[in-house]
Amino acid sequence: MKTTRRKLLGDSLRFGILASLFGAAINKVGAAETAPAPNDRASINDWHAELTKRIAALDARGGGTMELGDGIYEISQTLSLPRSVSLVMTPNAVIRAKPNFQGDAVIVKGGGAYSKFSATAGWIRGGVIDGNRQRLTGIKVEDLHRCEIADLSVLNALQKGVHLLKGGNETNLTRVRCDVDSNVHCAPDSIGIHIQRTDCKVSNAHVIGYETGVRSDAGSNWFNQVHVWNWEVTQGPMKYCFHCNGGSNCFSQCYADSPTIAGFYVTAPQQAIMQSRVYFSRWAPDNTGAGFLITGKGRHGSYLGNALFADKEHRLARAFDGDLEGACILGTSTRNVVGGLENRIPSGGSVEQPSLNLAGGGLRLTRQTANPSPGQGELGELRWVDDGTVSALWINTTTGWKKSQLSA
Repeated sequence: MKTTRRKLLGDSLRFGILASLFGAAINKVGAAETAPAPNDRASINDWHAELTKRIAALDARGGGTMELGDGIYEISQTLSLPRSVSLVMTPNAVIRAKPNFQGDAVIVKGGGAYSKFSATAGWIRGGVIDGNRQRLTGIKVEDLHRCEIADLSVLNALQKGVHLLKGGNETNLTRVRCDVDSNVHCAPDSIGIHIQRTDCKVSNAHVIGYETGVRSDAGSNWFNQVHVWNWEVTQGPMKYCFHCNGGSNCFSQCYADSPTIAGFYVTAPQQAIMQSRVYFSRWAPDNTGAGFLITGKGRHGSYLGNALFADKEHRLARAFDGDLEGACILGTSTRNVVGGLENRIPSGGSVEQPSLNLAGGGLRLTRQTANPSPGQGELGELRWVDDGTVSALWINTTTGWKKSQLSA
């Protein structure tokens, strides 16, 4: 046993030495650039030129990764990151916009060819992108596909945290925090995460300090476990936590926290909002706002298992408000919501005329002209039969169909 253990330790040591040598060789010849920590280059007042030079060297090789260690890298103008170059930072690495910054975004990702090694647009991962309380966008992504943004914070970029422009697809945000300091008022028309392309995913994200938290202007995007809110009155009102302006998007387990107009503002059709929460703002006027505000263009959505809450002093006016045509609303729970709570179950061949609609406390069934036959239907099923002469309500019981005549 001792011999075996000694042999294993020896083999492990030899393997470790070889691995370290091999790793050093890879780091020497591979497509990577590690910038020195700012403390080692204290004379650098503006890191834009230094970082741009390293990015250009990687792009010339056909792609690579720029690595930044702990420290603050101040830049005076937009840092362009082409498709072929990834950016990876340690948790305490900060790229900060200097005062009087030139450009509308701290980092722009796009342009150039895709990486020759992987044919992707690579990563932006780790660290902090700091807008320094200026009317900037933290990260702007141009027309490209297959890009990952993860494990980072966008701080004090007052216009937008992350903006995915039109074109391209499959740009995913994971564990991203777009955060404005609690004593900074939100900028007019500001958006925390703004998506204008399809097939994107946002997961485990936080958005704080914007007039609109998350806005999607394109379809077929997924949002999962996204928490959106504003701090107290110092940041001003967040009008809409989620602006659902792209068709067929899915919002799962999201938290619309402290809106003043609506938690979910639905302006495009076929939204699916499931197991999400709305908590009405403690700083909004009492008996105002809606959990789900649905316009005429936002029809035929599905709202399943959602919960809506408010304080007694700041009640939510309506759970659902607007045009509910074709909406499937099930399993909603509320506290301190004044009205607008509906449960509707569209079914049958047409969402335009659902066979069962429990809305506003009433019961509406699709008219049939023939009585149900024995053996038809399921236990507990209701049918309304009106042949033009007699109107009756039928229910399928354990002893068969029973008829109850309706009278004025």
